[in-house]
Amino acid sequence: MMKMKIRHSLLLLAACWSQSFAQQALTQQQAIDEALKNNLMVKSGEHQLAAQKQLKNTAFDLGKTNLMWMHGQFNSILKDNNYTLSQTIPFPTVMSSEAKLAQANIEGSEIQLTITQNDLVRQVRSVYNQLTYLIALNRELILQDSVFSRFATATQVRYRVGEGTLLEKTTAETQAMEIKNLLTQNESDIAIYQRQLQTLLNSQAEILPSDSLMRIDPVEASPSVDFNPHLRFIQQEVTIADRTRRVARNKFLPDITVGYFTQSLIGFQDIDNQNVFFDKNKRFTGFELGLSFPLWFLPQQSRAKAAALNQEASENKYRFYQNQIEGDLQRAQLELAKNKNSLAFYQTNANENASLIQSQAQRAFNEGEIGYLEFLQAVNQARNIKFRYLEILNQYNQSAIQLDYLTGKSVNR
Repeated sequence: MMKMKIRHSLLLLAACWSQSFAQQALTQQQAIDEALKNNLMVKSGEHQLAAQKQLKNTAFDLGKTNLMWMHGQFNSILKDNNYTLSQTIPFPTVMSSEAKLAQANIEGSEIQLTITQNDLVRQVRSVYNQLTYLIALNRELILQDSVFSRFATATQVRYRVGEGTLLEKTTAETQAMEIKNLLTQNESDIAIYQRQLQTLLNSQAEILPSDSLMRIDPVEASPSVDFNPHLRFIQQEVTIADRTRRVARNKFLPDITVGYFTQSLIGFQDIDNQNVFFDKNKRFTGFELGLSFPLWFLPQQSRAKAAALNQEASENKYRFYQNQIEGDLQRAQLELAKNKNSLAFYQTNANENASLIQSQAQRAFNEGEIGYLEFLQAVNQARNIKFRYLEILNQYNQSAIQLDYLTGKSVNR
């Protein structure tokens, strides 16, 4: 029996030890750094950017070199041979415009990566601060649980000695159970947000915030949407559409063909009024230069018109999203100002008064100066103020996080 108890204790100790190593305490900035390093969507964006950089080299693609061999009676009854090496080169303006299009695509991928990073940082900051709020709320609920547990015990004693009523006892027990239920729900919420943060960081360990709940202010006092990554990407789409249109237009230009040939001319040749015989070992060489013109313009003309229409569509899309994001920014500023005013009220007066109300109510009830109804009313009022203060502080922080996100400052804090 003793051996079984020792074994059980060792197993319990090992379980606790392994659980402690499965947790990781991080500051908010450390959590952001871990997410940017490990998140799979960020890695995907980095690979897409690398792919676009590789594709830039294709802008100067000359195509395949053509090598031809010809043998037969193409000069006389004797059989000659000919080797021709030729290369078709796009017009330089075409290659230049394709290089500019490739660079525009690279810049678009860079902005797309910034969008992914900005979205990720906003999510990490939002979830992290939600966790700090829930943890702060959990501490307050534990204090309230202690208060109402003592209150329930006191009313039970009063009821047993005949100084209290069944209503008083039942009310106190119900209030205590309500707090315990809120505490259980809050602990479940903490577990949910911990799991969400763990997913964002692509971590195997459970993430615990080492920062406490505190006020977060936005980076810019006068924010604008000029650096909003989504808006910058749509603006870059306009540039890409313009570069695509220029490539399509330049492809009306001819291709250039250059070549070199060497061949035999077996037979007699008149050299300085003398007939000289040349065999197959004597080579005659030369160069060729040509231009390739498109005779059928309609397909390329349609491509050019389509590119122009895509550019116009991108410009309209940019104007639409610019108005939408500016509206989102204005709403975020109004939300921040609203929460800031509420937060100032709770920080300057209400929160401090709530602690005083609760301590005075506890003292007065213990000394018999007030009854249970007055005590419940005072304690519930103090509790609601404290809970509301934490809620407003969290709402203010979330508004600041959203404002940084809309201005593109999340990554560059």
